[in-house]
Amino acid sequence: MQRILLRRLALVLFAAFVAVAFATTTAGCAHPYSGKPEKLKRPKKKNRPEPTEEDKAAEEVQWDEECRANFFDDKKPKRRSPGAAAGLTKKADELLLAADGQDGAQRIETVVEAMSKLKNALKKDQFNPEATYKLAVAYAMVLKKGCALRLLERLNELQKMEEVARKAELTIKRATKDLAFEGFRKDADAAMGE
Repeated sequence: MQRILLRRLALVLFAAFVAVAFATTTAGCAHPYSGKPEKLKRPKKKNRPEPTEEDKAAEEVQWDEECRANFFDDKKPKRRSPGAAAGLTKKADELLLAADGQDGAQRIETVVEAMSKLKNALKKDQFNPEATYKLAVAYAMVLKKGCALRLLERLNELQKMEEVARKAELTIKRATKDLAFEGFRKDADAAMGE
């Protein structure tokens, strides 16, 4: 019985010690939501500095003026396969439309995939005006102005071939209104002979 009393006394003393310790540590602390809220000052409005010429130049699109590709091959023409070229061109056109809604690396990957299909289309029919035009659009989408202009020049040259002259002429009319070439419209029109 004495042990039970001693245990109870020890528990009561321990509880009293904990209560005193808790009371002394929290006596100086206030509840976080007690008292009046402090007033915050509104930040002062700062006027944005006027952009410098360097800032304006950095915002402009940086076109790649050079092109190492040779779109004016003097090799002997291969046997043409316009049907196969048209199928590949259609698939590439779908990819270019999909790329319009994309940004960043995904857009570039989609355009590069379209370019691959268009190059294969031109291997099937090297005088295909539609594939030539779409490849120029693809190069413009990835800011390769030089290559886009060279392809538009090639498209203009295709007007001289009897077999594709009418298609090339119609394609040039579409290209003169295409927004892909708006960044260099004067140069694009000159390349197409407009």
